[in-house]
Amino acid sequence: MPTAVNHPPLTHAEAKALVELAEHGPTRHLAGTVRGRLALYRFIDETPEGWIITALGREALMIEPVRSEEDPEKSSQTSPQGKRRYGKKPRNSPWIG
Repeated sequence: MPTAVNHPPLTHAEAKALVELAEHGPTRHLAGTVRGRLALYRFIDETPEGWIITALGREALMIEPVRSEEDPEKSSQTSPQGKRRYGKKPRNSPWIG
Protein backbone atom coordinates (compact mmCIF):
# COMPACT_ATOMS: atom_id res chain seq x y z
CA MET A 1 0.00 0.00 0.00
CA PRO A 2 1.57 3.36 -1.04
CA THR A 3 2.24 5.88 1.66
CA ALA A 4 0.84 9.42 1.62
CA VAL A 5 2.96 11.90 -0.31
CA ASN A 6 3.87 14.97 1.77
CA HIS A 7 6.06 16.68 -0.81
CA PRO A 8 5.75 18.04 -4.35
CA PRO A 9 6.71 15.77 -7.27
CA LEU A 10 10.38 15.41 -8.17
CA THR A 11 11.84 17.28 -11.13
CA HIS A 12 14.02 15.49 -13.68
CA ALA A 13 17.15 17.04 -12.12
CA GLU A 14 16.15 15.89 -8.64
CA ALA A 15 15.32 12.37 -9.80
CA LYS A 16 18.63 12.22 -11.72
CA ALA A 17 20.54 13.33 -8.60
CA LEU A 18 18.81 10.68 -6.47
CA VAL A 19 19.52 7.95 -9.03
CA GLU A 20 23.16 9.03 -9.18
CA LEU A 21 23.46 8.91 -5.39
CA ALA A 22 21.78 5.50 -5.26
CA GLU A 23 24.10 4.05 -7.93
CA HIS A 24 27.43 5.71 -7.11
CA GLY A 25 27.25 6.51 -3.40
CA PRO A 26 28.14 9.74 -1.58
CA THR A 27 29.06 12.88 -3.51
CA ARG A 28 29.95 16.45 -2.65
CA HIS A 29 28.83 17.82 -6.01
CA LEU A 30 25.11 18.60 -6.07
CA ALA A 31 23.55 21.76 -7.50
CA GLY A 32 22.34 24.13 -4.78
CA THR A 33 18.68 24.21 -5.80
CA VAL A 34 18.48 20.44 -6.19
CA ARG A 35 20.38 19.85 -2.95
CA GLY A 36 18.13 22.27 -1.04
CA ARG A 37 14.83 20.67 -2.03
CA LEU A 38 16.11 17.13 -1.58
CA ALA A 39 17.48 17.97 1.87
CA LEU A 40 14.26 19.81 2.82
CA TYR A 41 12.19 16.69 2.19
CA ARG A 42 14.89 14.48 3.79
CA PHE A 43 15.61 12.57 0.58
CA ILE A 44 19.35 13.18 1.10
CA ASP A 45 21.53 13.65 4.14
CA GLU A 46 24.97 15.21 4.57
CA THR A 47 27.72 13.01 6.00
CA PRO A 48 31.50 13.51 6.31
CA GLU A 49 31.87 11.55 3.03
CA GLY A 50 29.36 13.78 1.20
CA TRP A 51 25.65 13.73 0.39
CA ILE A 52 23.93 10.32 0.58
CA ILE A 53 20.45 9.16 -0.38
CA THR A 54 18.14 8.28 2.53
CA ALA A 55 15.45 5.62 2.78
CA LEU A 56 12.85 8.32 2.03
CA GLY A 57 14.81 9.27 -1.09
CA ARG A 58 14.84 5.66 -2.31
CA GLU A 59 11.11 5.41 -1.61
CA ALA A 60 10.43 8.64 -3.52
CA LEU A 61 12.33 7.27 -6.52
CA MET A 62 10.22 4.11 -6.51
CA ILE A 63 6.74 5.66 -6.23
CA GLU A 64 7.07 9.26 -7.39
CA PRO A 65 6.27 10.40 -10.94
CA VAL A 66 8.65 13.04 -12.30
CA ARG A 67 7.20 16.48 -13.09
CA SER A 68 8.35 18.71 -15.91
CA GLU A 69 11.02 21.38 -15.38
CA GLU A 70 8.60 24.29 -15.80
CA ASP A 71 9.46 27.66 -14.35
CA PRO A 72 7.79 27.87 -10.92
CA GLU A 73 7.11 31.59 -11.48
CA LYS A 74 4.78 30.79 -14.38
CA SER A 75 1.30 29.73 -13.40
CA SER A 76 -2.29 29.91 -14.56
CA GLN A 77 -2.67 33.09 -12.50
CA THR A 78 -0.48 35.16 -14.81
CA SER A 79 -1.74 36.97 -17.87
CA PRO A 80 -0.90 35.75 -21.39
CA GLN A 81 1.93 38.30 -21.59
CA GLY A 82 3.51 36.70 -18.51
CA LYS A 83 3.15 39.75 -16.27
CA ARG A 84 0.81 40.13 -13.34
CA ARG A 85 -1.72 42.91 -13.55
CA TYR A 86 -2.57 44.76 -10.40
CA GLY A 87 -5.21 47.41 -9.83
CA LYS A 88 -8.36 48.23 -11.72
CA LYS A 89 -9.32 46.11 -14.71
CA PRO A 90 -9.22 48.16 -17.92
CA ARG A 91 -12.61 48.56 -19.60
CA ASN A 92 -12.80 48.64 -23.36
CA SER A 93 -16.42 49.52 -23.91
CA PRO A 94 -18.06 52.06 -26.24
CA TRP A 95 -20.68 52.80 -23.54
CA ILE A 96 -18.19 53.94 -20.91
CA GLY A 97 -16.49 57.23 -21.69
